Amino acid sequence: MRLTATLLLSLSCFSLQAELPLQQQLETLWQQGAYAEAKHLLTPKVTKKTKDAFLLAALGRTELALGEAEAATDWLERAIKLDGTNAEYQFYYANASCNTAQKVNMLSALGHAKRCVKAYETAHTLAPAEPKYLQALAQYYAQAPGVAGGDKAKAMALAKQLTEVNPLKGQLLQLELLLREDPAQAEALLAANPELQQRPEPYFLLGVTQAAKRDYPAAIGQFQRASEQEAADKDALRSKLLALYQLGRAAVIGKTATEQGIGALRQFIAESSELLPEYQDWAQFRLAQLYLANEQRPDAEALLRPLQASTKDDNLKTEIKKVL
Repeated sequence: MRLTATLLLSLSCFSLQAELPLQQQLETLWQQGAYAEAKHLLTPKVTKKTKDAFLLAALGRTELALGEAEAATDWLERAIKLDGTNAEYQFYYANASCNTAQKVNMLSALGHAKRCVKAYETAHTLAPAEPKYLQALAQYYAQAPGVAGGDKAKAMALAKQLTEVNPLKGQLLQLELLLREDPAQAEALLAANPELQQRPEPYFLLGVTQAAKRDYPAAIGQFQRASEQEAADKDALRSKLLALYQLGRAAVIGKTATEQGIGALRQFIAESSELLPEYQDWAQFRLAQLYLANEQRPDAEALLRPLQASTKDDNLKTEIKKVL
């Protein structure tokens, strides 16, 4: 009787979920990180003839979260052709274009990068007070070369504008920019802001800066500090988890702190699968590298052989072949 009641309850919950509007179902799945389920829901509804911008954009956003940047770019490009005034569609199209630019050859990358910045600019123009569009555009200007639309002066101007809308995000972005251009001023900004000192993002950014200088022990120290901070929100949690990944990566490249790196990557793999699925394959590879450095070849092969068969990343497959 108990089993029958449980089954009826499950069927009832499924029926209620199925009756929800499609957009609400998708929002729930996206919030849960259930992107495979979202794709399963969307795929029968989207074809080459689909003229519904929402459906096209939703599938593009889902493909992007699943790491399929090129497919995402195609779906989102179709969405913005149908509805070019939707800032959210522009934002995700920009993300997909930037991700695609990192995976294609140099000749194609510039075109994708230019489409990326144009879409970020459009999203910002359509919704100038939205923090995530301000932040994305500023970070693009800060990181991209001039030939692809990079502009550090524009980046800092947007960071200051973001501070007026969202002080925390704006200060974090200013810190990130100053670390590239004026480290002393960046340290002064951090020292003067107790709220920043209690979050993982500043120490993560400091770790990235040290890693770029190839000072891996210093980088590991900052990543460790970032991983020990409280995660007050999703952004903080993301930085905290990324600090664990970068700690492991720094241990591999710097050939130091092997045990610390192993612990960090194990924790990252265990805790980040929903929030950062795109890092899972490389995290396993980095962990295997540390196992090899620690003369734990059976543990390394236990990770590498299934990973070699399952990963869709051609660069990763090449790297795995080098160590097996």
